[in-house]
Amino acid sequence: MDHAPVVTLHRVDVRLGGADVLRGITLAVREHESWGLVGPNGSGKSTLLRLLRGEVQPTPETRDGRRYHLDGRSTPSPIGAAAQVALVSPDLQDTYLRRDWSMRAEDAVRTGFTGDVYLQEAPPAEQEERVAEAFELLEIGRLRRRSVLELSTGELRRVLIARALVSRPRLLLLDEPCDGLDPATRAGFLALLARLARRTAPLVVATHRYDELVPGLAGVALLERGRIAAQGSRREMLERLGAPARNRTPTSTPTQTPTLASTSTPTSRARPVLQVERADVRIDGHPVLHGIDWTVRRGEHWAVVGPNGAGKSTLLRLAVGDEHAMPGGAVTRLGLGPGTSVWEVKARVGVVSPELQARFRADIPAEEAVLSGLTGGIGIDVVPTPRQRRRAAVKMARLGVRHLAGRGIHSLSYGELRRVLVARALLRDPKLLVLDEPMNGLDPAAREALARSLAWMASRGVTLVMATHHREELPPVVTHELELRAGRVAYAGPRR
Repeated sequence: MDHAPVVTLHRVDVRLGGADVLRGITLAVREHESWGLVGPNGSGKSTLLRLLRGEVQPTPETRDGRRYHLDGRSTPSPIGAAAQVALVSPDLQDTYLRRDWSMRAEDAVRTGFTGDVYLQEAPPAEQEERVAEAFELLEIGRLRRRSVLELSTGELRRVLIARALVSRPRLLLLDEPCDGLDPATRAGFLALLARLARRTAPLVVATHRYDELVPGLAGVALLERGRIAAQGSRREMLERLGAPARNRTPTSTPTQTPTLASTSTPTSRARPVLQVERADVRIDGHPVLHGIDWTVRRGEHWAVVGPNGAGKSTLLRLAVGDEHAMPGGAVTRLGLGPGTSVWEVKARVGVVSPELQARFRADIPAEEAVLSGLTGGIGIDVVPTPRQRRRAAVKMARLGVRHLAGRGIHSLSYGELRRVLVARALLRDPKLLVLDEPMNGLDPAAREALARSLAWMASRGVTLVMATHHREELPPVVTHELELRAGRVAYAGPRR
């Protein structure tokens, strides 16, 4: 079997925003050999993928260390590489969401021929055949005419991989491809990626979770502080990293996690914080939620679970006022009356979600992103007071991101930005904190730190509601769960 190189790196450094992000990187990606990248938040995994594609450049003194072996020649120039090296990342997914375009999934896939985000013109018949093949290969034919705004995170991720494949790339780069997938979908998706690696192009897959390393990888590289700390076969690296032990859900000691009694009176007598009655929700005319009845009381902390496309994110948007129930349904938040404005609700509710993360387009400092929580906007239009800045610093320190205050958010890893946005959500001491997949993009240490922070918030009287596909990562403070299936409540009650 031909194992000719596709992209090679030899002692390559990358500097972004004056900071050294990658140092001395040596890696060879060859035909028929796929790689996995693991490492903590901020270790440089996403930057390494962008380096391979040519989106970021080596430092001038190491420029010749990156070489592309495409079209029968070897060159350090990235010109033309993007057409043959495809990247699917959370940032790409955010690009489609932040534009708020009701684009059909098949049109999103068609943009893969040009690399544009918006479809300029219909492709010729030959390319249409490739579109059909990509939908079949990714097993998503049912999504062709659906709007990308209607799709779940996992569904949109598959659409974007189909988009990448229509150009028939020589190399496919995937950044956290399993984020947003339920367990059953995740297992099937990993098997699908293994087939893609054999049938289409080699993969380089970055992930924080060892059980999401695609079967059949030729090698795995561990990044730490911008360097490759270790590399070897998939089996060797999993054994070396102690993956089974390190991948367990972290448990907290009694001093870290308050008991239910410490956070509330018995919840059966507590006042409702959120009450949803007979709620149906439609998006672009498509029914998503059906007859939802749900009450969250003070002292209860809820997980919202269910398979991809069940309506979890839509339910959370309904909870905070970003979606509305059809006539006949009602939502009461924090005991506020039905005439309460959405802005008054948002002043008392903290929100962290992929959609919110996608809205931060400008490369503002992380501290400014946190301070935007003062008004609930995306930026700040007034000069914060010294007291407000001290408050932001305290929240950032609690989430372990104080050292990122002056960094532009575009230079942060996805997980680092997620923690910044949790600090933003806490700035006004919300009574209700709503989190959509809060652990996505976080390494094990960061997940454990966030679990401790959530326990601390609960002890201070904040009601928590979070959606997740990873039950094993639910913090101990969660007391109840709501399971959705096909937009309907399948279970609502004490945590099982």
